[in-house]
Amino acid sequence: MNDQSATQHVASTSDALDVAAVTETVLEVWADVLEVERETIDPETSDFFDLGGYSLLALQAIGRVLAAHGVDQDEALEIEGLLLNQLFETPTAAAQVSCLIANLPR
Repeated sequence: MNDQSATQHVASTSDALDVAAVTETVLEVWADVLEVERETIDPETSDFFDLGGYSLLALQAIGRVLAAHGVDQDEALEIEGLLLNQLFETPTAAAQVSCLIANLPR
């Protein structure tokens, strides 16, 4: 493996770990706010609203996920709106994770 491919491998591995960690955070928060077992939530297919969610719980879940990732209140305002819109368009944990990763401050 040359230096460039090794660097790409490390980057893709760390990206995969970030996705896994963010996914787990979202699933744990959803389970808590929706009062369901974590294992009952499939990141790809479970619908936040079908699990008993509604708009105020969505805002609560989004706030908890952002806090868990150290996003301060000023940064959170814009990201909250993006995550809420995404949740209404595609109410899955996987969609929330993708939106979050794309918009988290680095």
